[in-house]
Amino acid sequence: MKKIGIVIPWDSPFMFMPNAFNMLNWERPEGYELNFFSGRGWCPAAKHNDGVEQAQEWGADFIMFNGGDHLCPKDIVPKMLKRIDEGWDMVLGVVPSRGVCGWLGFPFMGFAYKVLKEFDPEDYLNVPNDAIEIVVDVDPPQEIHIAGTGNILMKAEILDKLKKPYFKEYFDKDTYKRYPIQDSQFVYRCTKKANAKLLFDPDIEIAHLDVFGIDRTYRERFKDKTNKTNWTPFKDIEKYL
Repeated sequence: MKKIGIVIPWDSPFMFMPNAFNMLNWERPEGYELNFFSGRGWCPAAKHNDGVEQAQEWGADFIMFNGGDHLCPKDIVPKMLKRIDEGWDMVLGVVPSRGVCGWLGFPFMGFAYKVLKEFDPEDYLNVPNDAIEIVVDVDPPQEIHIAGTGNILMKAEILDKLKKPYFKEYFDKDTYKRYPIQDSQFVYRCTKKANAKLLFDPDIEIAHLDVFGIDRTYRERFKDKTNKTNWTPFKDIEKYL
């Protein structure tokens, strides 16, 4: 049996109950054992590192990251393994962003990056504007180099080529402003330092859960949803339940 260690590097308020039941109903591919690890620590990088360490101690052949606020298709693991069998080292299931990303101009867009001009991952806060190209979820599957860990399945052996800590936090020492790049910097280290081939696969659709305030304007803004005959929350919702 090959082992897949699934790391959930979040807890409250980023861990949603529907996410937990979703994972309980994932398909378990024949010949694979799945185990789930909750990352612990004071920051996202520490939680990622702790979850990975638990998976390694268990002897995982593959490591998967799954956000605690994601609803995945129940066959996500077989879909990702199929891509691994095709020759990829890492597979990214695309997650819509939460809110509006100003640099894209569209709300709730899923995206990642291709590197056009290589740069040092250790100088990640100073990425030249012409060094990267945005790939979005309406683009076809393709090789990329930078993404959040959101939903990535990767060969565990990739980590053997990286120095610890795998994930690091970045702060401004004067203002204590935190830069939330601990996961994308890790992914770029995998593709550049370990030469891992990463597939951007928008065909693996994932829903991003959120909590938001409802005010009186919602009655008018969403009145078209009162006709249940044409109400479709998102594509193929049955596969997520």
